[in-house]
Amino acid sequence: MSFLSEEEKGFLSINRMIFHVVGNKLEEPILLEEISPPQHADFFLERVKSALRGNLFEFRQRSDVEKMIRSIVNDGQGFSEKTKELAVEFQKQHSSTTSMGVFFVFELSVGGDLPIYALIKYDNEDVVRYILQGGDLPQVPTLERFQETFVRKPEALQKIALVRLADAGGGRIMVRDRSNTAHISDYFERFLQARRINSPDEMSGKLVEAFKDTFKQHRSSLPNDVQRNGVNRIYEVMRQGGHRFDPDNFEPLLTAIFGQVSEDAPLRRTLSRNLRNHGVSEETFDINPDRIQKPRRRRMDTEEGTQIFYDEGNRPTIRDLSDGRQEVLITTARVTSDDVDIQKRPRSG
Repeated sequence: MSFLSEEEKGFLSINRMIFHVVGNKLEEPILLEEISPPQHADFFLERVKSALRGNLFEFRQRSDVEKMIRSIVNDGQGFSEKTKELAVEFQKQHSSTTSMGVFFVFELSVGGDLPIYALIKYDNEDVVRYILQGGDLPQVPTLERFQETFVRKPEALQKIALVRLADAGGGRIMVRDRSNTAHISDYFERFLQARRINSPDEMSGKLVEAFKDTFKQHRSSLPNDVQRNGVNRIYEVMRQGGHRFDPDNFEPLLTAIFGQVSEDAPLRRTLSRNLRNHGVSEETFDINPDRIQKPRRRRMDTEEGTQIFYDEGNRPTIRDLSDGRQEVLITTARVTSDDVDIQKRPRSG
């Protein structure tokens, strides 16, 4: 299930905004007042949307962050003061290597009764701007240096948590942490007092199913070598270890399994739909090969319609004949049955 529905994404807008200065050079954060009405909402809304492909967490019981945000919901007049408390708590969790920046809090509308909240650590950028006077005469540009700036590049937005409170207590959090994209950094986890909802082990299994469903639907459009053993390729690639699923860049995984797939191939749309249906379309995680158990039972199909079932360790020998045909040799202790097959088996796809 997505953190926001497509309809809610269409309604997403900024109601309120504030930021406070934080970082390793400060003993205490520099606390500021609310920016009202919000400024440059379109710029910041795009930064907020980048967290919609993050990792799903939930608050632990008695989370201070949950209490503070819930008090903002219950008392709209306390927005500035409660965000200051959040900034102080965030500053406490900073490590000595954490860079200077600001801690944003946005109250967002998604078209429903309850707002959601975005908590963002935005790093300062050291920028030199040039200014031209215009006109036809030769110009010497004027240079100005800024250290307190907000830029578009993704690396500047270090941490973002979208918070959606539940009516009965607790709530879901969509987290995107650039220092640990497959999970969350220790200090940010301590600050939120949250735990991950979907384990990487569970999602590894769901990822396999999404790729298998896609293979079954597009088998005939794939290269011959992939058609012959596509499911086995899925298991073999994901059991290699060292693979990470990133919804923004799963091209290496796609290519390793299916080969080169054109940008406009229907398979891509099917895979995106299957990833969404299996609940792994938004989260980043390291694939655990130990949790991907390849079935031992194998099936071989011939062009004449013969099916050969065998276990992983007892694969028949295949020999190429001079006329282009192939010979399948089965070595056995003895034949136990040679009769009409009365068992109903699934048709080959």
